[in-house]
Amino acid sequence: MTRKLAFLTGVAAIVLFWSLAARANLPAILPGPLAVLKALGQLLGDPGFWSGTLGPSLGRATGGLALAFAIGAPLGLAGWRWPVVSALLAPLRLILMGLPAPVLAILCILWFDGSTTTTILTVAALLVPVFQIAVAEGMSAIEPQLEEMARLFDVPPIRRLHRIILPALWTALGPALRIAVANAIRVTLLTELLSGAEGLGAAVQRAQSWLQTDRLFALVLVILALIGLAEIALAVLIREKKRP
Repeated sequence: MTRKLAFLTGVAAIVLFWSLAARANLPAILPGPLAVLKALGQLLGDPGFWSGTLGPSLGRATGGLALAFAIGAPLGLAGWRWPVVSALLAPLRLILMGLPAPVLAILCILWFDGSTTTTILTVAALLVPVFQIAVAEGMSAIEPQLEEMARLFDVPPIRRLHRIILPALWTALGPALRIAVANAIRVTLLTELLSGAEGLGAAVQRAQSWLQTDRLFALVLVILALIGLAEIALAVLIREKKRP
């Protein structure tokens, strides 16, 4: 209860500071909370926003996340099983982890056509190392003695997977998913913003170009809500997985 109260107090403090700062500035520079809430209501009440703006962005983020897992998880397993594979992939992993997201997004836009495929590939390229490392670390966390005991007592493979492998794998994969989901949304918006592909990124660019600052802040609230909801859902999932 104390943590919830502290959280609500923090939110109230931000809103209060925001209101005071908005009074000292023009609405085109810093709109007040009520103006932003009104713009947010208009956004959420527009069916075109859900189908033409929010939907495409969520689809690209999900597609990039799924592709990153489909590539990164097998690479992580291979690197865990054969260390030479991990060493072979280390240079590429370091490049992808060190390359700034805007640079990779610009390169993908130049190499491709700035379409949905470009956004999905950009998200996947940046998140593949996250899943590769998480899966390798999760598999390395399996207790050798426990695995040997399972073999000795001839535990069925499915039971070994459920009781030994998956819990160890989840210790690293769960937190990695929380990071990956938030970054998938951020990179999707960045790539849309740079490429002009229709979605939340393009909507942010239009709001900024037309000085619709209240709409811009409303879009920011939508983005923060998406990341927050994803965080809450994954936190609940991780908590459930930890229960015996």
